[in-house]
Amino acid sequence: MLVIGDVIDDIIVMPTSEMRINTDTDASIFKTLGGSAANVAAWAAHTGASVDFVGCVNSQDLERNDKNFLSFGVRAQLQTSARPTGSIVVLVEGENRTMLTDRGANQDLDLAAVTNHLESDSILYLSGYALLGKSHAQVESLVSAAHDRGVLVAIDPGSTGYIADYGVEAYRSLLKMADVLFPNLEESELLDVIGRVPLVVVTDGPRGATAHWDEGQELAVPGEQVDSVDPTGAGDAFCGAFLAALSRVERRERLESGVVANALQDGVRAGSAAVARVGARPEPRHP
Repeated sequence: MLVIGDVIDDIIVMPTSEMRINTDTDASIFKTLGGSAANVAAWAAHTGASVDFVGCVNSQDLERNDKNFLSFGVRAQLQTSARPTGSIVVLVEGENRTMLTDRGANQDLDLAAVTNHLESDSILYLSGYALLGKSHAQVESLVSAAHDRGVLVAIDPGSTGYIADYGVEAYRSLLKMADVLFPNLEESELLDVIGRVPLVVVTDGPRGATAHWDEGQELAVPGEQVDSVDPTGAGDAFCGAFLAALSRVERRERLESGVVANALQDGVRAGSAAVARVGARPEPRHP
């Protein structure tokens, strides 16, 4: 697998009571590794895939992030920028998350340079955040190069707020280039993408996930009942494990119902493991 997208330093804030404006509220605060694409890469490697990653960080953070990725078994090919490495404050309240985002160096990711990392018959995962600020031509060039090599292209749309900022119709035109999409329920309703690409997998938190093929077939799996500690990264864990399952079979078999059924189960299992711990990544292989 080749995973493309954002690298983020997460600051996760869990208030211990209702937020009080203009004064103090006690909270538990955790500094963790994040970024949707980086999380997907970590979970895919955690569930058995061979994973390479391309993203962009501040030049002074290159060594730190190289080591972080290696600790999860991910081979990173990081570009550098003068901007600070991306960071997010994630305010967690039950199943809800409010994110205050500084994309930083992620904005300087060069998609054109990614073509050199494509391998025939592999899987390319693009985080929707990596598409922000990119033209239709830039995305089309990368996806076309991938398809020419027999690569399956999967995209997670990202966030409804940023999709609205980009323009729903324009964003939908980017997503239609994919073979597999991973919207959550909110994103799916906003984008109306079911039937527009070969496979759309809609995640719905603890309620599970449903696969929709473009010819109309559907397959749903329920969520697992777990005590949720932190929902941050649950969707990324699902995507990583789902794609890891696809990577274990031949390209021509990857969207068959039996393969997708197994991938859905793996995805739900990983998502459940993710919400049972603080932070968006699994335990590192080499702390």
